[in-house]
Amino acid sequence: MSDFLEGYTFKTLRPGDIVKGKVIKVSDEGIIANIDYKSDAFVPKNELSLNPNFDVKKTFNVEDELNLYIISVENDEGNVLASKVMADDKLSREKIEKAYKNEEIIEGEVIEVVKGGVIAYSLGAKVFIPASQLELHYVDKLNEYLGKTLRLRIIEYIPGKKIVGSQKEVLKLEREKVKKALLSNLKEGDIVEGKVKNIIDKGAFVDIGGFDGFIPLSEISWERIKNPREVLGIGDKVSVYILNVDEKKEKITLSLRKVLPDPWENAETKYHEGDVLKGTVTNITPFGVFVQLEPGIEGLIHKNDLENSIKTYKINDTIKVEILNINQQDKKINLKEVPLEEEDIPEIEHQELRITLGEIFNKNF
Repeated sequence: MSDFLEGYTFKTLRPGDIVKGKVIKVSDEGIIANIDYKSDAFVPKNELSLNPNFDVKKTFNVEDELNLYIISVENDEGNVLASKVMADDKLSREKIEKAYKNEEIIEGEVIEVVKGGVIAYSLGAKVFIPASQLELHYVDKLNEYLGKTLRLRIIEYIPGKKIVGSQKEVLKLEREKVKKALLSNLKEGDIVEGKVKNIIDKGAFVDIGGFDGFIPLSEISWERIKNPREVLGIGDKVSVYILNVDEKKEKITLSLRKVLPDPWENAETKYHEGDVLKGTVTNITPFGVFVQLEPGIEGLIHKNDLENSIKTYKINDTIKVEILNINQQDKKINLKEVPLEEEDIPEIEHQELRITLGEIFNKNF
């Protein structure tokens, strides 16, 4: 036999090696594969799958190519004993470790919901994804992720013990890319579409395509408002004007009023010195009272031009004023108060008071 094999060269094979094998025979007990060695490799059923109930003949076919882990170079029958399960496990651990070290983005299908998160199958291994690492926002309906394929980064890896993945880290990375692209491409004067994401007393945050810009309260309306919620609601779609882009601080300041008609554009043609009209008190200061003539246009009545003491005026009071002068460039109108005439005072209607005890109790209880 040794004379017959002389002149033939075979690759060296050792236990622990992983080799490629091509299936040449399939039986209920397992498969036999050609591994380009002097002996074929036998892979018993229990080394083909971790599922003890799987059907070998339905799962594998002649000519299938497999990765095989060499258990022993020669068994009792003279064949090489090999394992697909061990090969998959070893290759999987190598891939996972490489993905972890290189911070690679991998894909995994969610196969199970567990306490505190989900399990995804990726690179031949089970990866735990905590609920806090599924999205940028809070997630409570974990069952909705079953069967979904997620993009993940391995954030914790202890060989043989723990593999923790995160889709949140991938989403954060993508958001940063979008942010940098927006900051470098947008410029003052651009008008973009956005969606109101959050509202605070000082203004509103608007998502303008993956990045949140801020509209200060003073830039929401030409009219004086006290709260952004008077004009905006969460989820509103708006066109906004780019006021400022600060790449270093990663901030974009927006304006809503600049995409709306400026009521001051034709103020000098609409209002004239000597005009007498009614207005609404919008602000009271020690030096005078501000009166709104129309949304976005206010004038000032100096305290010396008021009919009464400043202390007697209240916000939303309706008063009669005369225009003293207009400065459209500086957006200023000086006014003086004109006494209300009898016809200016609304008549109070006297109505008969008819309230039953039942109505009182219904109102209070």
